[in-house]
Amino acid sequence: MHGQIAIGIPVRNEARRLTRLLDALARQTVGPGAFTACFLLDGCTDQSATILSDRAGSLPFEICTGTLPRSAPNAGRARAAAMRLCLSQLGPAEKAFLLTTDADSLPANNWVEMNCRSLQTVDVVAGHIIRNGRRAGTWRTRLEDYQFELHRFRRTLDPISYDPAPSHPSLGGASLAFRASVYRELGGFLDLAHGEDTALAERARRQNYLVRQDGRVRVLTSGRTVGRAPDGLAHELRSQLPQKAPPNVPNPVRLAQHFRKQAALRYAFETNRMSPVAQHFNLYPEHLNEVAAIVRTSDAFVETIAPLNAADQSDLIPLPQAERLLGTLWAKDTDRAVA
Repeated sequence: MHGQIAIGIPVRNEARRLTRLLDALARQTVGPGAFTACFLLDGCTDQSATILSDRAGSLPFEICTGTLPRSAPNAGRARAAAMRLCLSQLGPAEKAFLLTTDADSLPANNWVEMNCRSLQTVDVVAGHIIRNGRRAGTWRTRLEDYQFELHRFRRTLDPISYDPAPSHPSLGGASLAFRASVYRELGGFLDLAHGEDTALAERARRQNYLVRQDGRVRVLTSGRTVGRAPDGLAHELRSQLPQKAPPNVPNPVRLAQHFRKQAALRYAFETNRMSPVAQHFNLYPEHLNEVAAIVRTSDAFVETIAPLNAADQSDLIPLPQAERLLGTLWAKDTDRAVA
C-alpha cells in the first residue's frame, strides 16, 4: 500500500493536547512501524518536548523532532519546517508519502490508511476537517453547513472523475497529504502567517496535479478561540461565534452560473471541443486551444480560464437568504435530473 510515510506536525505550546494526538496516531490501522511522526517544536516554552521524549519508546511508530527559535507565530514557516524534517527522514525513497496535521487535531483511526489509498491515484489529498464543539444554531455552525452543501452542489454541477463523492470543501493543514515527489516539485508551503495550506493545494491544481478533497479522510480539529496563528481558525471563531447578525456570503445563484461555466470548460477540455463553449461564453477558441496545449488536467485548464476568485465576491448576501436560494437551486437541479 505504501513505500515510506512521514507525518509533519508543527507544535507551538500544545502540551495539553499532544497526548491525545499521540494516542490517535497509535491507533492507526496501518499497523506498527508504518510511519514516522515528525514534530516541529516552534518556539515551545511548555512541556511539549518532554511529553514527546517520554512517550517515544512506547509508541508503535517512530518519532523525530526538530526546533525553531521563538518568534512571531507563522503557520507557513512552521509547517514547511515540519515537512523538511519529514523529507530528511524519507531520504530518496522512490515512492513516499508526506502527510501533515496539527497538534490540536485528532485523525480518525484510518486516517493514514485512507490517505495512502487515495495517493495511489492522485497527487494531493485534502481530508475532511470537522470542528470539535460545534454549537447548533450559531452562525459559524450554519456557515460551515452551508459551505458543505454549496460544495456538494458544485460537484453535482461540475463533477470531477478523480474527486468523487463524498467530497467536501476543506483544504486545511489539519489534513493534507502529498506524494513526496509532488511536494518537492511544488516547492512546499510558503512562508505565510496563515493560509499556507489552501495556497499550496490551489497551486497544485494550477500546476497540473490531481487534488482530491476526500470525505473518507477525516480529522477532528480543535474549536478553540485562542490559537497560535494570527488570523487563523481560532481568530475566525472568536469573532464569529458570538455575533448576533448573520455573516454575508457570495450569492449562490451567481456561483452556480460560474460552476456551470467551469463544468462546460471541463467538458470542452476532456472532449477537445472548444468551439461550442467558446461561442456560448464569448471566449476566443484560439485562447482555449493555447491553454489546453500547455496543461495536463481539466482543473488546470478551468482554473486558468475561469478561476473562482473575484466572481464569488461580487454579490454578497446574508447567510439565511443564501441558504434559501441554495435550497431552491438544489430543487431545480433535482427537477432537471428527473426530467
